[in-house]
Amino acid sequence: MKNGLLFLLLIFFSCTESSPKFSKKDIDYIERDKETGWFRVHNKKNKWGFIDKDSSIVIPFEYDFVNPFENGLAYAKIGRKEFFITKRNLRLEGDFDEVKIFSFGLAGVRKNKKWGFIDEKGKLIIQPIYDEVQYFTTNGLCSVVKNGKSGFIDKTGKEIIPVIYDDARSEQLDDIVIVQKDKKWAFFDNKGKQLSGFLYDEVFSTNHYDFSKDIFDRSQSTYFKNGAVLVRKGKNYEFLNEKIEPAFPNNKFDSATVFDGFKNAIVKRNGKYGMIKSDGQIKVPFEYDFIEAYDSNHGNYSEYFNARKGKVYSIFNQNLKKIGESLEPIYNNFRTDNPAISFKNLKGKYGVVDRNGTVKVPFVYDEELQFERQNYAVAKINNEVGLIDSKNKILIPFGKQFIYEVFDRLDDKPKESENYFIVANDNTAKIVDINNKTIVNGYQSIHPLFYDHSKFLVKKNKKFGVIDLNNKILSPIIYDEFSDWVEYGPENRHIVKLGSKSGMLEYKTFKEKIPAIYDFVFVARDKVFVGKNKKFGIIDLNNKIICPLIYDELKPNLGYGLGFGDDKIYARKGMQYFEINSNGKILKSFTKTEFLENTKEPEPPPPPPKIK
Repeated sequence: MKNGLLFLLLIFFSCTESSPKFSKKDIDYIERDKETGWFRVHNKKNKWGFIDKDSSIVIPFEYDFVNPFENGLAYAKIGRKEFFITKRNLRLEGDFDEVKIFSFGLAGVRKNKKWGFIDEKGKLIIQPIYDEVQYFTTNGLCSVVKNGKSGFIDKTGKEIIPVIYDDARSEQLDDIVIVQKDKKWAFFDNKGKQLSGFLYDEVFSTNHYDFSKDIFDRSQSTYFKNGAVLVRKGKNYEFLNEKIEPAFPNNKFDSATVFDGFKNAIVKRNGKYGMIKSDGQIKVPFEYDFIEAYDSNHGNYSEYFNARKGKVYSIFNQNLKKIGESLEPIYNNFRTDNPAISFKNLKGKYGVVDRNGTVKVPFVYDEELQFERQNYAVAKINNEVGLIDSKNKILIPFGKQFIYEVFDRLDDKPKESENYFIVANDNTAKIVDINNKTIVNGYQSIHPLFYDHSKFLVKKNKKFGVIDLNNKILSPIIYDEFSDWVEYGPENRHIVKLGSKSGMLEYKTFKEKIPAIYDFVFVARDKVFVGKNKKFGIIDLNNKIICPLIYDELKPNLGYGLGFGDDKIYARKGMQYFEINSNGKILKSFTKTEFLENTKEPEPPPPPPKIK
């Protein structure tokens, strides 16, 4: 960060009704900004700005230079003028060390290790006198720390709850806050009125969800909005309302979870588990040995629950209705909208039920059915595999085969078919549509390319090549080996082999860039280490010789080209040992012992100890 600028606030705000789009053809340089997730761009008019993932301009292209964002600020320059900008394109000519995000019109700023607040015009509203600050929330307060003590201030800087306590916490949706003294918590309202004594050992927050909002904005923290706040007092867990009174009769438990987004809580009493709604109604009786959320990744709004009694798991929906039984628990696959679930019943067979427990696909299958918002799933019965729809209609007949989807959930699906499928056995493979119509046939194996699932690496007569969905040959089926993985680095090349000789093809076009004439090929970003007739050298990605093939051994250091440290190349020529640069220039000489030490392969980790 650039320091020492005069403490002046010259404010310029860039506001438009809608963000204009940026054309990719205008990009001269682009890199992802780690803090914001935006892209820092230098355009062809020699100006810097930022765009988002949709190519909308979020910081206009008016700067002669701008740094990536760090701690909410980016150093920027126009002509001889230097300043910081915020993520709202607010220009701050000052020596702030850090700026937090704006919340309810104010943003925390740090100067000389102390925090204060500015408004959206850059005016310093609250002087930097605090050691720590949080964010203003809907209650109009912000928790602060000064000289090791905590309290709350309002947006004018007035202390509403004195800064004399051991800790102070506020959640996004509540007017009520909590403060701690002598390891006990008490409740206060946002006017500073104390609502309880310092009685509670723990106060648990949770998240409230508004599913009408974007996935990144739908969750906000709360104590009360899901029904009641959970506290621990000694060994007892209790639920309290906003008057800090028992939320319902008989509200004490041996253990409990907070109320989730569907206003369900798991509770324990006398060694047994049950479930209640936010009004205290017991919906799942206290007779289970354990209960846990089906959605272990989003436990605050799990749609289903596993309740174990002995060896049997009962499955409950979000309304706490029992919809099935199994000998094993069920868990989600990172999704948050599951109108139907597949599980193994007590007879060991898989089927599908909806949220109310109505059977949609009969329990006759040998493996889990994963419809995942699609109308089809691969199914297995009696060791035969086929494709069925959500009404159990057979789409691809069952057989001794494997079935793979061509396009995954991140791909643009084809218009002609809901998806395409590779149907393969040990000797043959074909591509069919969802109605089992053959699209491509006649190969030993078919595999979608990693970076483009509309192109396929195929094998025929033990040779490899590339085709498209129209069976057009994009790369001749002549190679003995053909690499698929080209994600990392700028190389963007497929390594291929003809017999024992290796070369490289350009990805997407499959044009030969390095002929298959080398005995050895190793790619390190934009350098290719090659060997031919027992001599080694370095070429670029277009077969231009950088370092002549004159060495008997040529070894890059571990991690060469990955940016993890200094890149070094070690070489042997006869009985002479060197460190060289990528052009073959000798930088220093080594003894044989030093050469072997520098090129030694790392030892594999030891095996885990045997359990006796």
